[in-house]
This record gives sequence, structure tokens and C-alpha cells, in this order.
Amino acid sequence: MRLLFNYLIMKHTKIIQKIEQTAVEFFSKYTNLDINTTGYGLTIDNTNNLDIATIAGSGFMLSSLIIADKRGYLERNKALEIARNTLKNFYENISHYEGFFIHFANFKTGARHKLCEYSTVDTMIFLCGAIAVDSYFQDEVINKYFNKLIKRVNFSKFVHMKEGKPTFYMAYNPDRDGQYVKGEPGFIHHWSMFAEQLPLYVIYAGLGYDDALDVYHSFNRVKGSYKDIEYYYTPGNALFVYQYPLTFLDLENISDDEGINWHDNAKKAIMAHQQLSIDISDIYPTFNKYAFGFTAGMTKSGYQVFRGLPNVDLTYATDGTVNPNAVVGSLSICNEIAVPGVEYLYQKPNLFKKYGFVSGYNEAKNWISDCYLSIDKGLEMLMANAYLSNDVRDAFMNHDIIKKGLKVLKWR
Repeated sequence: MRLLFNYLIMKHTKIIQKIEQTAVEFFSKYTNLDINTTGYGLTIDNTNNLDIATIAGSGFMLSSLIIADKRGYLERNKALEIARNTLKNFYENISHYEGFFIHFANFKTGARHKLCEYSTVDTMIFLCGAIAVDSYFQDEVINKYFNKLIKRVNFSKFVHMKEGKPTFYMAYNPDRDGQYVKGEPGFIHHWSMFAEQLPLYVIYAGLGYDDALDVYHSFNRVKGSYKDIEYYYTPGNALFVYQYPLTFLDLENISDDEGINWHDNAKKAIMAHQQLSIDISDIYPTFNKYAFGFTAGMTKSGYQVFRGLPNVDLTYATDGTVNPNAVVGSLSICNEIAVPGVEYLYQKPNLFKKYGFVSGYNEAKNWISDCYLSIDKGLEMLMANAYLSNDVRDAFMNHDIIKKGLKVLKWR
């Protein structure tokens, strides 16, 4: 019996190691490493369009360098070179507003893609990757450009009073016809709800802003339940919202000053998503206890964001597509659900290819995605790493900014 148990452990560990390794290879393949271009360090958003990069993808790419160094996939000098040049190029050439970067950029030139917004959350993911490599490599050049980047970000410019509370704006767009602009251009939307922005508050607090605790408490905490699973839910209740903050923040044993443990909350969200997937599997046969989750990803009709329960619309949204990142992204949060799910997906024909799991599949529609998304790969890579050895989260959590931020926010 013990031999069988050890065999099963080794079997799923090897699969998770493959998820981690193929994701690192993805970031090496789909990142601009041409030092003669002003797009250096930018990572492709979607492999079906090699002209458009995403700033968040570059944050995940930076974190991949830690894994590449730890596993010996890259020589240390090469990993250092990529990290140094990426931070330098982002400081010198990538368009920003008050230090907040554009959402999308031209892969080769780094120019702003069309009239996309300057995004707080995409900048946050990039900064999380930068914080992790600054902590891990302890390199003078990395630290120099990291400090230049972080000090340039005018966080207070993006904080405003909303209903008597200092609240973060989501984005900025100066163009009347720009992305997400309705009416007058300028600041767009508010982080007035629980969502994927959690690391933003820790970074803000760690940089010494006096109102950091008030800003953290400004977003609404709304509890709801699916069946008997109760948790704080985000308005749209897409699963990635609970998973993304935990790619960098290791909060399993940390609660805030109101006793909320965001790791445990994410675990309950995963359980609720799995249960709903099971409950509607007679309607959408791709779903089952192993293939679950309502999240963002590719479908036969394009990129979509699906909704679990509860949510503000009081009804779930899906076309029956399963996006593997929902399952893999549950590693280290809810292993009793995630590990069997990963093994199940790995055995499905044509889902796991050269760079890991594709973005989605739908058996009822006889469809399997032919592309990878860098944000999918980032989530999968970091949660696989968290499960295996926690290298990236350890580096991130040990940075002085993060340690101070946790203390200021009274997370214990």
C-alpha cells in the first residue's frame, strides 16, 4: 500500500513539474529578448497574435527567471541579464502614466497598442514579478532599476475619495475614444469591490503611504454562498480573481485585522466552483468533479469571462468550456481538488502540448484551443511552483516592501 501511495505521489508530482517547466519554456520562447529593440522584456499576450504583448505577461516572465535559475533551465548569468535588461527597458521605453504602464504593447517596439488603458492591475502584476526578482537575485543592477521603477509610480494619484473612503482607480485613459472610456476621458472605474487587486494594497502599504490601511478597507466585502459553501465573493465571480493574488502572496497562515484569511476564502471559492460544475454537468458535459471552474479564457467563439455563483447577476454564465488554468490555478490552495483535476486533464488527448495546457476545450462543441495565453501560463506556472517548492512566493514575501506592507496592514 505504501509503495502504491508513493507511486501516485511521484506520478502527479512529475505532471506538475512538467506544467512548471513547459511554462518557463513558454516565457523564454514568447518574450522579446532582442536587445536591439525597444520592446525588450515584453511577453506575447496570445500566441495567435504575435504582434501584441501584455504587461502582466512580463511580470510572470520575470518570475519565471527565478524558477529557471533554481531548476537549472538557464545559466544564472543569462537569467540575470534578462531581468536587468527588462527592468531597464521598462523604465526607459515602455509608455506609462504616473508610473502605471499600458495594458498592451507592440511586441517589438513597446509602443502603446491602439488606445489601450494605463492599467493598475497589469502594472501590479509586473511589479510583483519585479519585487520577486529583486528579492531573489540580490543584484545591484536589478535593484537599481527596480527602485527607479517603483519610486516613479505615483500611487496617490490613483487614489480618490469615493463615498467617503480613499479608493484606488482601476485605470487611466487620456483618449476620448480610448479603451473603456465612456464620456470624458481620464480615470476609469474603481477598485471598490473585492477582486484580484489584493497585492496592490500590500505594495502601497509597504511604500509608506499614510492612508494604506484605510485604502485597504475601502473595498466592499460581500459574503454569499453556493449550497453550504459561504465566502466573500467578487461581483462577477470568475475563479481567476481568487487565484491571481495568491500567485505571489503566500497567505495560508495569514489573516487580516478583521480575521479574513484570503487563502481560505479562495479555497472555498474553488470548492463552490467545483460543486456548481458538477451540478450542471448534465447540461454541459465537459464539466465534472475534475474539470471545473468558471473563469477567463479562450472559447470556440473567442475570449470570454465566465461567472460562478454567487454573483451580482444571480445566475451563472458559461458555454460549457473548461479552461485548464482554473484547475491548475487551484494548486497549493485546494490540493485535494486540484491534484486529481490536473491528473485528469493531463490524460485528455491534445490538451497538454509543447508549452503545457492549451487555453480551453469543450467536448460538446468538439473544440480544443490552438493557442496559449501568457496570463494562463503565468497562473499555472506559479501555482505549480507554489505546490512544488514555493520559490517565487518565498522571494516575494521576503522583500522588505512586502514585509513592511503586511505589518502596516496588520496582516498576521
